[in-house]
Amino acid sequence: MKNIILLSMLFVMFMGVVYGAMVATGGQHSDMTGTIVGILVADTNSTTTNSILVQGIITNGNQQGNVTVKITNETQILRQDGNKLNNGTFENLKPGQSVDITFIGPIIQGYPPQATGNQITIMN
Repeated sequence: MKNIILLSMLFVMFMGVVYGAMVATGGQHSDMTGTIVGILVADTNSTTTNSILVQGIITNGNQQGNVTVKITNETQILRQDGNKLNNGTFENLKPGQSVDITFIGPIIQGYPPQATGNQITIMN
């Protein structure tokens, strides 16, 4: 019985630490942090989508490289202003800007790898 109580208390303490870490970090993580090195504006007569080429670190595995990030109508673009996040648009994206990106779906292997952006945050 004492073992069960001890294990229950340890589990509750562990969950408290996990919850505290999530609150302290905003509860979300980015899949990639980097710098925009190129922008592709899709032609209205083609089937391509707007995209950006980002050079940085893919946080899952700490791999450095370039990734082409497709921007769809569902991609949320935000601009960081101090501690606030404001809505942004594709037109706000410029080469040289630092960005945090979360992907939706898989990263397609190729050169460079391709992913679809779920959320792009333009950092100060």
